[in-house]
Amino acid sequence: MTDQTSNCPHGIHYIADNCPGFTRKKRGRGFAYYDCDGNKIADTDIVKRIQDLVIPPMWKDVWICDDKNGHLQVTGYDQKGRKQYIYHPKWTEYQQKNKFNRLKEFGLKLPDIRRQLEKDIRKKGWPKRKILALIVMMLDEYYIRIGNKRYEQENKTYGLTTLRRKHITEKDGRLTIGFKAKSGKEREIDITSKKLIRLIKATSELPGYEIFRYMDDSNNSHRLDSHDVNEYLMEIADEYFTAKDFRTWGGTMLALENLEEAKKEIEENPRKKLETTIVKKVAAVLGNTVAVCREYYIHPKVMDVLLKNSLGHYTNRNLGDLEHEKELSETEKLVLKII
Repeated sequence: MTDQTSNCPHGIHYIADNCPGFTRKKRGRGFAYYDCDGNKIADTDIVKRIQDLVIPPMWKDVWICDDKNGHLQVTGYDQKGRKQYIYHPKWTEYQQKNKFNRLKEFGLKLPDIRRQLEKDIRKKGWPKRKILALIVMMLDEYYIRIGNKRYEQENKTYGLTTLRRKHITEKDGRLTIGFKAKSGKEREIDITSKKLIRLIKATSELPGYEIFRYMDDSNNSHRLDSHDVNEYLMEIADEYFTAKDFRTWGGTMLALENLEEAKKEIEENPRKKLETTIVKKVAAVLGNTVAVCREYYIHPKVMDVLLKNSLGHYTNRNLGDLEHEKELSETEKLVLKII
């Protein structure tokens, strides 16, 4: 696998949480911290660094990175048994700023990702890898947020990994998933793919509340979370990509796909602005506000090309072997030519 540290900001190291790390034990009203060899940490600077991470006191099985510059600083399990994460602030900031810079790499990897999804989705039964492939297929097709248990518990909002049976309705051979998404926005996704309909209907019958659960070798049902999905993505792409990259790719694609319709609206109402009209259409699909969609989900170079009406400069560019890549749509190929 690619050395993930090369994808980190300067001075930050990529760290997996299965590496040796510090632990903590309850002592009186506070905690004592222990190094990788089980010795109590006496160094006040190290103790202060750990305390500054503000690890929730109720978390159990806490793992603390022994490297102050590790991209992942803490993992632990909350009262509901859910795995939680605390990342280095520089890593979080870098991820936001780097989103557009790595979009071309993501697009170039999509064919390999999609071919692996097709292999994994054909696995027998309902193993973890098959359900992860199904979730990523949904991401790839509908750009739905991945979701997490905290938002479900605190805000009653949902994403792919937290969707439940109650969110599914079926009518006339079509499947609709309706749910309250982040920020309270009501989303309604029409699933038209026969393969996805068949798989979703089947997984929704597995034990447990969530639609996307897997069965282990002992026939026990387990839920998945965003970390599971992102780890799977990183493995099959051999690069550090996350579920959010699908939404950024999707937003950029949708901007191109909605150009002509937006132009027609401008002709009918010249007071409208082309950029705002395009962004509104993309935001409606992604479930974002217009401001968030403009800043985070449409590649600025693609938007610039659309506004300057200069698509013609890119349509004849050659992508080499990718020109005949069946796993990429013509719009996706055009995006790659632009960015």
